[in-house]
Amino acid sequence: MINPWSSAQYFDYEKLIKEFGIQRPDNYFDYFMFRRHLIFGQRGIDYLEYSIKNKIKFNAMTGLMPSGKMHLGNKLTIDQIIYFQSLGADVYIAVADLESYATRGISFDKARNIAINEYIANYISMGLKPCRIYFQSENYDTQSLSFVLSNETNMSELKSIYGLTDSSSILHVNAPIIQAADVLHTQLGHLGGPRATIVPVGIDQDPHIRLMRDIAKRLRVYNVKIEDNKISIYIKGSDDPADKINSAISVLGNSGYECMPNYEYRAIYVKNSTGEDKIKIDMMLAIEESRINDYAFIEPSATFQKLETGLKGGKMSSSVPDSLISLNDTGEEATRKIKHAVTGGKQTIEEQKKYGGNPDICPVFELYKYHNSNDKYVTRVYEECKGGVRMCGPCKIEAAENISGMLKTLAEKKDESLGKLDDYLIKRSS
Repeated sequence: MINPWSSAQYFDYEKLIKEFGIQRPDNYFDYFMFRRHLIFGQRGIDYLEYSIKNKIKFNAMTGLMPSGKMHLGNKLTIDQIIYFQSLGADVYIAVADLESYATRGISFDKARNIAINEYIANYISMGLKPCRIYFQSENYDTQSLSFVLSNETNMSELKSIYGLTDSSSILHVNAPIIQAADVLHTQLGHLGGPRATIVPVGIDQDPHIRLMRDIAKRLRVYNVKIEDNKISIYIKGSDDPADKINSAISVLGNSGYECMPNYEYRAIYVKNSTGEDKIKIDMMLAIEESRINDYAFIEPSATFQKLETGLKGGKMSSSVPDSLISLNDTGEEATRKIKHAVTGGKQTIEEQKKYGGNPDICPVFELYKYHNSNDKYVTRVYEECKGGVRMCGPCKIEAAENISGMLKTLAEKKDESLGKLDDYLIKRSS
């Protein structure tokens, strides 16, 4: 079982793919995190690819916990968000101030200060264009939708997914529902309606992704399935399905599909379809359904990124300050931490030259691999380490120079970024 509230580090990604039915990414996205398999898995990303190929609007969504400093591990998610924004995504970012208040006793005022100065200012400095950033405590859509979504699950399901027990706090019951509302509310009618929505996460968040995808599917009226490599559509409910069947047939007919209705079984069979038509048909029907169903959500997609190793080994954690580099650290602070980082090198220079190092287990090499988009440069660093040409001391100095340069650039842009907040923060809704 994957626990989204655990502090454990996950390394056996192959096992996770097999045990939890996670799909591998294809080669559609030409982005360094995909090319280097730093994004190792996905759910439903074919909906995103279909939208991009067909120039259909789509969303990218993430959140931040305003309880500590933004560090290099957090940066990876925003790197992806900025990439998807460059492809045309409408971006939404939730500040989880309700969760930080409930779990860590952080006041809303303090959470706002942390979110803006530790996170949002850096997002803008990194290149994030204007988008919709909101605070959970101020967002009516999230709060009201979470109430609706809570009717779509039960304790048995939450116990199965999260390992909850009768003694679990109500907070652990509410938190997944609120996160589902954060993601799904981006498809409400006044925000553009049903769309493919990509959510970049670490593997520890997969339970939340599975739950929100299941809830989205339950809320749909049209249930699109592949049966014998053809598309069948089933209409949920107990009312007379005739109007819904006829509406769907009209929409699909306009796109050249030949449909055979079965009113008794509340079904439509698309005769000239194949399994490859599922996404197109599902997205068309979601838009049609949104006329009668406010919650005609398309199941959100997710990418799963490998977690960056802390400089002391294990997971980057604020409880071990020297294991991480904050984006608000000075170059001097970052350099000191990198110089004291563990490596994949040998005990002596002689052994390093003779046998080479092991960059695959080296937190310092990850500073190159995760934070430099130049493939040739990163490959050269890797090969020099493996071949015994590169020594750990000079490698740390080079990595420190790279990271310090990035931090300096962010610091120089901070005041300018803070002056742009009105282009990003949405006002309290009611």
